[in-house]
Amino acid sequence: MQEEENKEQSRAADDTQQQQQLNNPLTDETIVPAAEKSDLPTGQADIINPTSDIQDMEVHHHAHDPAAPHHKKNWKSYFWEFLMLFLAVFCGFLAEYQLEHTIEQQREKKYIQLLVEDLKTDTTHLENYISERKEKRMMMDSLVLLLSTGMHKQLGNETYYFARHVFNNPPFVSTDGTMQQLKNAGNLRLIGSEKIINKILAYDSGVKDLKEWDEADTRMRTTFREIGGTVFNAYQLYKAMDSAFKFIRPTTNPQLITDNQAMINNITFQVQYISLSCMGDMKRAKALKTQAEGLIDLIKNEYHLR
Repeated sequence: MQEEENKEQSRAADDTQQQQQLNNPLTDETIVPAAEKSDLPTGQADIINPTSDIQDMEVHHHAHDPAAPHHKKNWKSYFWEFLMLFLAVFCGFLAEYQLEHTIEQQREKKYIQLLVEDLKTDTTHLENYISERKEKRMMMDSLVLLLSTGMHKQLGNETYYFARHVFNNPPFVSTDGTMQQLKNAGNLRLIGSEKIINKILAYDSGVKDLKEWDEADTRMRTTFREIGGTVFNAYQLYKAMDSAFKFIRPTTNPQLITDNQAMINNITFQVQYISLSCMGDMKRAKALKTQAEGLIDLIKNEYHLR
C-alpha cells in the first residue's frame, strides 16, 4: 500500500509539472506530453514542434538573401584601385627600361673598345703606308732623273731596280669591321657623345677619300704598265724580283730596249705624275693618322679607358 501511494504521488507531481509547462511555455514551441508523444506514430513526433528549426533556418537564410542591400564602392575605392594598377604597370615599365638601358650601355662600351683597337691597327697601317710612299717617291724621283738626263745607260742596274718599285704600291686598307657595324646596323645611336660620333664620321670620310686617291693611283700605275713594255726589257724587270717577291738590284747593267726619246719621255712623264700623286697620298695619310690618334684620345677621355 505504501508503494502504491508513493507512485500516485509521483504521478500527480509529474502531471502538475507538465500542466505548468503548458500554461507558461518558455518558447514558441508546442509542448507535447511525453505520454501523448510516445503514442504518436513513428516520424510524426519529430515534426510536431518545427517552429524552432524554421526560425533557425530563416536566420541563416537572411544572411545570404540576394534581395538584401549590397555595399557600394565609393569613388575613393575606385581611385585607389586605379592608382595601384597604374603604379604596378609603371614600375614594370621602369624596370624594363632600366634593363634595356643597362644592356645598351654594355653594348656601347663593347663597341667603343673594339673601335679603339681598330683605330690602333689603322694607325700602324698608316705609318707603314706613309713610310713606303716616302721610300718609293724617292726612288721614282731618282728614276725620273736617270731617264731625263740619259744617265740610265751608265746606271742600268739602278734604273731597272727603281722601275720595278714603280709597278708595286699597295693601297691602304682600313680595319673597319666595327665602323661598319656602327653605321650599317644603326648602332651609332648607342654612343652617347655627339662629339665622338662626329669624329667617327669625319674619320670614316677621310678613309673613303684616301681610298679614292689610291684607286686613282692604281689606274696611273696601270697606264705605266701598259707603256712600260715599249721601253723596258721585260726579262730584266722579271730578274729584278726574287722568288719571295722581294725586289733586288740587277748586276748586269741592263739597258732600255729603245732610244726613242719620245717614248722615253712618255714613260718619264708617267713616273713623275705617279710620284706627285704619291706625295699627295702621303699628306692625306698623315692627316688621317692624326685624326685616328685624336679620336683614340677623345674616346679614352670620355670613357675613362686606359
